[in-house]
Amino acid sequence: MSAHAEERHHHAPRCLLRLHDEASGSLRMAGMPAWLEGEDEAGRWGVPVEIVREDLERLIAASTEILDRDRHRLIHEGDFRRWGRRGGLATLRRFGTDWFAALALRRWGRLSAADLDAMRPIR
Repeated sequence: MSAHAEERHHHAPRCLLRLHDEASGSLRMAGMPAWLEGEDEAGRWGVPVEIVREDLERLIAASTEILDRDRHRLIHEGDFRRWGRRGGLATLRRFGTDWFAALALRRWGRLSAADLDAMRPIR
């Protein structure tokens, strides 16, 4: 394997740390969606749901392996879609459906860049 074609793979993915933190924070505010998402992802990777953060950090660090880029991408082929959706849903919650509709109109050439900029929810 050449150095430029290698990637770091975690058998226990690093996203579990963020999900663990979100679930811990949301339970205090009586929100269950983050907990359920974290539980689902942990179960998918064979990680105990009730693991403490420090143990999770050690587990992730110990699960690191260097793989060929193509092999690594093949392993995560289905994961990238799910992980990307997770980020997309957070963005949707942050900016709202009107902003996403405006982005679609811009992409289809039915809205100018200036009009899109005027609709920007966060400056």
